Amino acid sequence: MHGRWGKILVTVRRARGALSLAAALLITAACAGGDGEDDKNAALPRKSEKQALSEAQQYTEAMARYSGVVLSSGTAVKDVYDCVGKDDEIAEDGRFTLTYHIKGELPREKHIAAARRLSKALEGHRITVDSLDERPGDDRPVILDGSVVGKQKERISLTVESIEAPDGLQYVVTTPCYLPPGVRQQRFGEGRT
Repeated sequence: MHGRWGKILVTVRRARGALSLAAALLITAACAGGDGEDDKNAALPRKSEKQALSEAQQYTEAMARYSGVVLSSGTAVKDVYDCVGKDDEIAEDGRFTLTYHIKGELPREKHIAAARRLSKALEGHRITVDSLDERPGDDRPVILDGSVVGKQKERISLTVESIEAPDGLQYVVTTPCYLPPGVRQQRFGEGRT
């Protein structure tokens, strides 16, 4: 999710709408192979859906802790999508991307300070803060986008954004395209769609 896909990701998030299926498919479009830019048959990182969910939960819990917010467990939502390649190819080998959302209540006037604390903590852990958009006085005063690059250069996307009802922050983690363990990775030929 580098280059053009990273820009689409930020645009979708700044649109302030819920992450729809169409948007999620666009976000995952670079996931069919490796880093999504070069070899569509590059080896994908391997994780089960359960492992990916656990990883996403750990990231959201840590982000909430660093920003001083208690998460509301009943607000957790997990969405799993097939990966769609940069040439619109869809594999049948079980590869997937996972998006996990969870909310925590926090008065609106404290959102920016919480995001700043989180930004500092993430940078202290060598996690890239791609942007911190502060809009004092706005109904949704903050959006923080960050990323973690894994062992195979896969990118895990982290977002914290203000929500309106109830006042609080939403924590979102989107995984790269993962291939389940023990599954043979499907290969795509040149010119195949």
